[in-house]
Amino acid sequence: MKNNSHETKPAVDRPLFSVIVPFLNEERWLPKCLAALRSQSIDPALVEWILIDNGSTDRSAEIVRAEPRATLLAEPRRDPYLARNRGILAARGEYLAFLDADCLAEPDWLAAMQQELVKSDAAILIGYLAYPSPRSLALQLHEDYEDAKLRQVLESEPSACWFGHAGNMVVRADVFKEIGLFEPMPVVGDTEIIHRLRQRQPDAVVRYAPAARVVHAEVDSFSMCLTKTYEIGAHSETLARVSPYRTLSLAERLRVVGRCCRMHGYGPGRWLALWGILILCYAAFLAGRFARGFANPGRPQ
Repeated sequence: MKNNSHETKPAVDRPLFSVIVPFLNEERWLPKCLAALRSQSIDPALVEWILIDNGSTDRSAEIVRAEPRATLLAEPRRDPYLARNRGILAARGEYLAFLDADCLAEPDWLAAMQQELVKSDAAILIGYLAYPSPRSLALQLHEDYEDAKLRQVLESEPSACWFGHAGNMVVRADVFKEIGLFEPMPVVGDTEIIHRLRQRQPDAVVRYAPAARVVHAEVDSFSMCLTKTYEIGAHSETLARVSPYRTLSLAERLRVVGRCCRMHGYGPGRWLALWGILILCYAAFLAGRFARGFANPGRPQ
């Protein structure tokens, strides 16, 4: 199931980036996701798009099939990491850029990734996840904190705490040839792959690229943010059983809060508000971990 790509396919033997986007019933977001990819400032000849239908029953596949620049694949097993693996096996790019269908890349997304790759010999780059505008104060504070957390963790904290997110992440293609493909759910492959790489190659470079921004369009309210945080907690419980990953200690979290407040010049009001939303998010995170651990004690689900 592959589109005729006409003259818009990359004109080089091997593109720099293969953008890999799994989707499952995402007809609401796919037109915007594809429009954002069309608007990228990077030379189109350096990029190929691979989108993987993960069992959609709506018009999602039809929308992608109508896009001449896209290659459409299918993975019937409903698992976003298995869908990404299907894309990895088909990709020709030197670097694989992972994006979710509800994540809208800003125009300089891939150009910023390219600039970061020129500056560093990174095997993995993690980009910036923003929330849609206009956003509430709670979402803005949470976005600020997550940005500070990635900066602090990847620059200064032990590698056991490192994490990624496949909604905005670039991996050098030969990493998968060296260590294998993503693990299936419920293991969170975007973080597990970092720890598997570091076990095999302790000096492998993993960096944060904050200029490479995408908007996580689905998370348009703080209640949705809490729902996502609950899911992250559940996945982290499984991840901790199969990899060296661990969550941040209280001291490490305090360093992130301090960095966030300094970066954005928070006064007392915003400092207190930040602590309030972090307490709520941490409660949702712990609830997710407890629910997964209670349902499946001692082994991954």
